[in-house]
Amino acid sequence: MKRILSIDGGGIKGVFPAAFLADLETELDAPLASYFDLITGTSTGGIIALALGIGIPAIDILRFYEERGPEIFRGGKGLGRLKQLVSAKYNPAPLRAALIDVFGDRKLGECKTRLMIPSLDLETGAVHVMKTAHHPRFERDYKLSVVDVALATAAAPTYFPTHRLAAGIPLVDGGMWANNPMGAAAVEALGIL
Repeated sequence: MKRILSIDGGGIKGVFPAAFLADLETELDAPLASYFDLITGTSTGGIIALALGIGIPAIDILRFYEERGPEIFRGGKGLGRLKQLVSAKYNPAPLRAALIDVFGDRKLGECKTRLMIPSLDLETGAVHVMKTAHHPRFERDYKLSVVDVALATAAAPTYFPTHRLAAGIPLVDGGMWANNPMGAAAVEALGIL
């Protein structure tokens, strides 16, 4: 039997799963990530999954949302809905700065547990699932920076702009095809784990 943690998105509402996981971790005698064979998340859930995978305690993840959330989700006023038709509601710079403060220059391959973070290639419409190197076929993503992976999965259309990887691939929120990433995680568990 494999244990999977799946965390869906919701922007600042990520404070709810972060709070739940922080409470749960206080009851355990080891880091939360050590209890799971695979952690998956999309959008804000992807950020939480990455933080857990890199070894950040759940209470620190909750603190991240409480302290940095207001600056990340500031703005969005002004022209309102009309502006959202032509540009993103939020400036990605505060999110990028907060992610760099937390993750630094760490790579996806440095995660301590298996991760699967969905996104979508905006040009081709192809599913782009970033994974740790937990199988010999997964030799592509482990070199990606955790910040790039987080920005890609959090790039929810109309909220944050498309995120381009260094290779030029334009990625948007994995919730565009995997609103709840549990289905994709189940396929991964059955086929790979």
